[in-house]
Amino acid sequence: MAANSLLAGATQALCYLAYRRKDAVSAEDVARSLDTNPVVARKLLKVLAKKGLVRIKPGRHGGVALDREPEDITLKDIREALGENTIFALRERGNPRCPVNRAMKGLLTDVFQDAEAAVVESLANVKLAGLLERIG
Repeated sequence: MAANSLLAGATQALCYLAYRRKDAVSAEDVARSLDTNPVVARKLLKVLAKKGLVRIKPGRHGGVALDREPEDITLKDIREALGENTIFALRERGNPRCPVNRAMKGLLTDVFQDAEAAVVESLANVKLAGLLERIG
């Protein structure tokens, strides 16, 4: 089971835009920072633009820039922009004859909800500006 790194990638892209604030930044520049294909970077930037975190100016002299101040963007905002609804999820499959499998939903639902709330609260306390300060 692989971890989802979308939040980390989106956070890096936004930090990169904040870091390069005075410069014109292209999706290709963001892709180089992420070490990914420009198409992947463009898709990510479009999602962030729809949620008001970045603005995209098309054309030869266009580029991408933050649409809000770094101190006004939290990791919770980024997570929500990505449509990341759950961090912890119960398995969809399992042996219905297994008593352990049948018990998991009842055992883990409250634990996962509490953990999810703690993660969201933690993300709400981390601002893009704070991360940028630590970059230098």
